[in-house]
Amino acid sequence: MFLIMSMISNILQQRERKPKEKIVVYTVLSCINNDYEERREFIPGDYVGKIVKDKRCPKDNSELRIKAIYAEKQQIER
Repeated sequence: MFLIMSMISNILQQRERKPKEKIVVYTVLSCINNDYEERREFIPGDYVGKIVKDKRCPKDNSELRIKAIYAEKQQIER
């Protein structure tokens, strides 16, 4: 009897778990003249200090450098 009640309790607890979270990694790009900054999703191969080759600063057309890489938790809606 105890085993059956324990199993039922376990099943109910699994149904009531908090929503799962997804971790999203972002890269912050900054103009080398420090007059522009943007955030995009992380691309494998990104590292802090890397000069981005495929994008330029929209303000003065100078190079963009990776300033920071960080992660945020986002809840997954059911």
